[in-house]
Amino acid sequence: VPRRISIMGLDSTAKTVKIHDKDVPVTFEHAALEELWEKMLQMKAFNDWCNGIDEDFVVAGITIQSIDEFGPRVGFIKFKADITDKNGIAIPSIVFMRGPCVGMFIIITCEEDKRQYTVLTAQPRVPTGRFSVLELPAGMLDDSGDFIGIAAKELKEETGLEVRAKDLYDLTEKAFGSQFPGIYPSAGGCDEFCRLFLYRAKMSREKINALQGRCTGVLEEGEKIKLKIISIHELWRSAPDVKALSALCLYENLVARRELPADGLPPPETQ
Repeated sequence: VPRRISIMGLDSTAKTVKIHDKDVPVTFEHAALEELWEKMLQMKAFNDWCNGIDEDFVVAGITIQSIDEFGPRVGFIKFKADITDKNGIAIPSIVFMRGPCVGMFIIITCEEDKRQYTVLTAQPRVPTGRFSVLELPAGMLDDSGDFIGIAAKELKEETGLEVRAKDLYDLTEKAFGSQFPGIYPSAGGCDEFCRLFLYRAKMSREKINALQGRCTGVLEEGEKIKLKIISIHELWRSAPDVKALSALCLYENLVARRELPADGLPPPETQ
């Protein structure tokens, strides 16, 4: 269960981080936050942001407003940065930092009638105010940076399907190459990007029906997940999930351009 240090009090002693070869001061809105300074420096997402921020941004300072811990590591950081462009014009700079995630687009072809289905998860999402939100199976990336490994792990945890890493096909890499690391679900306030992987398989009608309504997830992590199997043709109007809609868009365009076979089998290069 995440442990949160809340926002209170005045700025404490400043630390610094290197951004564009300059020392940028980091301050904290509560002294207790500063106690997590060393852990914060180990957060890969924060390091990647400091090292990779575009040269067009002029960063004068960072104020840490809250930190959430996931066990021994930092999971979330919320901060406000003092940033302008090179002409001195201020740029909105409040960041909820959580790092990248993976999403799994599953296409199952029925062996008997060749109809295609996809697997969604239904689970409570407090930020939306809804107790059940349909989404692609997904999960946060850890500091290993192993997108494919985490995708396979999350597939097992959220759907019960055991897959080999080589059977997962990176839709985002195929579409964007190295231009973008993934899709940005909420770029106005969050650093998160999502890599979308495709997994395709053939199953009997009996096995497909057995997945419907299955309860999954890691109870120790507070996950309460139920599977929903729907026709792939109904996905676009069944799930208000940006991961699902983005995966469907990438998949359909790659198939239309014959960069990906539409026969329901794993892509040849992953076999």
